[in-house]
Amino acid sequence: MIEILYFQQNKTFGLTERYLLDLARGIDRSRYHVHLMFPEVSELLPFEQLDSDGVCLHGLPANLVTGNAVHLVPKLLKAFWNLNPDLIHFNDPVVAGMLAGRLQQHAVLAMTHHTPELNRQYNRRGQLFERIALGGRPFVIFTSENDRLTGIKRDGIRSEDSAVVPYGINVPSFNGDFDRQSICDELGVSPAHRIVGNVARLVPQKGHDYLLAAAGIVLSNFEDVTFVVVGEGKLRDDLSAKVARAGLAGRFVFTGQRADVPRLLSIFDIFVMPSLFEGLCMAVLEAFAAGLPVVATSVGGIPSTVSEGETGILVPPRDANALADALLWMLGHPHERSEMGMMGKRRAEARFTVTTMLERTEAIYERLLSRPESEG
Repeated sequence: MIEILYFQQNKTFGLTERYLLDLARGIDRSRYHVHLMFPEVSELLPFEQLDSDGVCLHGLPANLVTGNAVHLVPKLLKAFWNLNPDLIHFNDPVVAGMLAGRLQQHAVLAMTHHTPELNRQYNRRGQLFERIALGGRPFVIFTSENDRLTGIKRDGIRSEDSAVVPYGINVPSFNGDFDRQSICDELGVSPAHRIVGNVARLVPQKGHDYLLAAAGIVLSNFEDVTFVVVGEGKLRDDLSAKVARAGLAGRFVFTGQRADVPRLLSIFDIFVMPSLFEGLCMAVLEAFAAGLPVVATSVGGIPSTVSEGETGILVPPRDANALADALLWMLGHPHERSEMGMMGKRRAEARFTVTTMLERTEAIYERLLSRPESEG
């Protein structure tokens, strides 16, 4: 039995953590004995459900995954020695973890690089440590070809040490028979309105300021449109205040964090994602699974999913006017947006399933574990 350790350092639970949960839950149990190591913080409680799936959970004190890499490496190295995994898969660049993995020597190292264009804001020492960590040649999984090219250029990752495995989603979960009237009543939205929706953390990366500006333009042109934003984050109060000052409070709804995203997507007519930077955006894939046309910024891995004029419309980041123009076009062309939504759904069913993601990831593991030691 092969011992595989998934390692999570971030202390929040978002789409990339859900990716890790799907991997740990779905990987072939006849071949792999699965471990997951993660910080003991309340935000990561969803990982606890993996215990019933036979995953061995290893909590780390929250202060063990923050701070100086010099102090973290020996502590993580001790944890790795105790488990002695055959393969360690890091969820995003984890400098201290990858350094400890190099020193542990036994394990093959892999890492999913979700957002290579992100400025990781390391100081000079941090940049040096990252170069050393990546110099160990961990195998890097990117979720889109766009991101792979960015990682090769920016982080010096060798092409032969990388592969593309897109996210997988549970497409059938978006096919439910949901009651539009009851959902609209719950949110305080008129069921007669067309709904422009977004699902994202309320953080600067997601570009909600530009969405608010675009919404002002759209709502001045249409009286039967409401914007719905699903998600939570540090900008919640600031965004709510801006909506109120703009006089849009009755037509711009914040739902907060929700566990019923497929249900909420069922009432959307258009999905919008105004991110400033992004990897392969899982929220966009979920919009496809729900049969929605997408208006999104052309950043990161988004252009690898949103095809201009086929599954949606791409606009430049930080451009509220272009975002508004695209939304206005969508609202004015119901037949075309319906066709785009159906095309997106077919794309999700063909390319972005959990089963496909697991099969391609396991193929990478098999290749890495069968390499001669001299190539490791």
